[in-house]
Amino acid sequence: MNRRAFLSWGTLGVAALCSAVGVSLAAVIRFLMPNVFYEPPQSFKIGQPADFPFGPPTFLVDEKIFVFRDRDKGFAVASAVCTHLGCTVAYFQSDQRFHCPCHGSVFGPNGAVQHGPAPRGLQWFEVTQARDGMLRVDKDKVVPPSYRLMV
Repeated sequence: MNRRAFLSWGTLGVAALCSAVGVSLAAVIRFLMPNVFYEPPQSFKIGQPADFPFGPPTFLVDEKIFVFRDRDKGFAVASAVCTHLGCTVAYFQSDQRFHCPCHGSVFGPNGAVQHGPAPRGLQWFEVTQARDGMLRVDKDKVVPPSYRLMV
């Protein structure tokens, strides 16, 4: 092997070593940076009280909640997430109950489990009126099913 061949192979080897060290160093730096998943805010505005009709609940798809409005009792907000495996339940006006399409859990009008594999009833969230008149739901504050906001 002549000198020129030795230097070209040596240069190639040093370049490969530097690139391997660089890639390894980048992987270590990436490993040390935390993976942060930002969740949507748990307190949010859902609209004006006039936006919600009396009678059957209004289902808000993005927030997965049901907004109930009653002339005598006021506003209430129930979770649309089944406590069994997290499926989205549906409300049937015909029997005034929540039905889970995944595994057949049935919840009564107050969210209590009537039958099915669900271990506990649906959650009810605090609803308040903000200063600008809009309704605000806070999913971090679980309230009893009897909680109502009179507006």
